[in-house]
Amino acid sequence: MFSRSCRKLIKTVLLSLLFSFVLISCDAGRSTLYQGGLYFAQGSYLMRLSLRDGSLSVEGHMGDTVLREISAYGEDHLLIAESASVNRRRVQRISWVDLDTGETADLYAGTRARFLPGGNVVAYDNGLELYAVPQINGSPNEVIFTHGQNQLTSMNIASDDTLLFEADDSDGSLIYSWNANSKDLTPLPGLTAVCRLQGSVWIDSVNRLACKSTVGLVAEAKYILSDLEGNVKGELELPTDGEFLALAYIESQDALVMQETVEAILGSKNQYVVWIVDILSGESHKVPGNINLGNSVVYAAY
Repeated sequence: MFSRSCRKLIKTVLLSLLFSFVLISCDAGRSTLYQGGLYFAQGSYLMRLSLRDGSLSVEGHMGDTVLREISAYGEDHLLIAESASVNRRRVQRISWVDLDTGETADLYAGTRARFLPGGNVVAYDNGLELYAVPQINGSPNEVIFTHGQNQLTSMNIASDDTLLFEADDSDGSLIYSWNANSKDLTPLPGLTAVCRLQGSVWIDSVNRLACKSTVGLVAEAKYILSDLEGNVKGELELPTDGEFLALAYIESQDALVMQETVEAILGSKNQYVVWIVDILSGESHKVPGNINLGNSVVYAAY
């Protein structure tokens, strides 16, 4: 028979092994909870963050340029809004990159752009006019909206054929929608009253825009859910009381990508936490690492 001290030791070892197994099982489950990754810009580099384990990879160097914003352009391309150096001058332009080959090409002189797959149209702004460019050879471009110099301040999409943009004028800012199929341009005063378009993400599964409320300071604003008429249908359950920025909706996994900024203390640098929020359950998953994703990402399944 084993002595009492020996039995106690065996029990401790078995419990430790069991606890280790539970941790390994939980870690394995969490590591495969979300698949794929996020493309994001970091200076002149195109980067990719794995949602599975938080690992980073360099996907391309875009030359003497600063990548300001990226967005999806079909399944294997990205649209890039960049500040490039041309003949020792900084110019704002829109380009694309092939994610399979790394090939790039300039498209337009402009400040921001979005691709609307439901209408097969690229919408881009050149600082004075917002254009719609059908992705069919020989099709004429269309001016969607004319505004003052750089007064179009934000751009987003709602569903696959509807563009959202916000523009300033002497009366303040106003959010508009434009449909790539009907060509209808619609002012949205109700949405403008409750939502900030910058940092918003359209959630297809609930047909709502996740956006920062116009109540209070930007850094402290709650994330609410609103339809395009400005009818608020609740707010997001976020894991902490920190400052958040919505970056992307992963339709296949019904999850929202959020970045939390933890302010620096006593001269240290800001910390950044990437969270994946399940839209249905409200549960949050923290992606390992400390990386600033900037103001735009594109999800890729791989």
